[in-house]
Amino acid sequence: MKINFTPDSSSDIGSGYEKAWQAGRVDLATISATDLRYAFFEYPVDFVVDGHTFLSREPIPLVDIMFTLGHSLERLRSAGAAEVDFTENTYVIRMRLVGDQVQLTSSRGVPTPHPSCSFDAYVSGVRSFITDGVEYLELHYPALSQNPAMRSLRELADI
Repeated sequence: MKINFTPDSSSDIGSGYEKAWQAGRVDLATISATDLRYAFFEYPVDFVVDGHTFLSREPIPLVDIMFTLGHSLERLRSAGAAEVDFTENTYVIRMRLVGDQVQLTSSRGVPTPHPSCSFDAYVSGVRSFITDGVEYLELHYPALSQNPAMRSLRELADI
């Protein structure tokens, strides 16, 4: 399983925030989780399981996908199933725990047998993805380390 992102500084600040950002009126330490999830840091993300590509360099809001994948760990543990859906389109990635394997399907279709990986590999991959994302963002934007949303992400990575 592989989940990673490619930073793109031209996509750090979402539309609607450019003027406020340039004027120094955006405080990343206090900006809302919702704004961080949907208006900042839109980077290409790769998500490949068992040789099947679920996301391939699609620019999506990094903070949102980190939260969504982090919450999928909780849902897989508690309910045995989870979904990753996207506000900007109808694409859905579905995960189901079958024994110690996470099977994945999507609204775009997948081959049979369904791509899968061990639950431990999924947990490890998601934790690493979140950790890498948080570390990258906080290194380049230190004020983010004070934002409650980033603390929440760090907690999700410690599940």
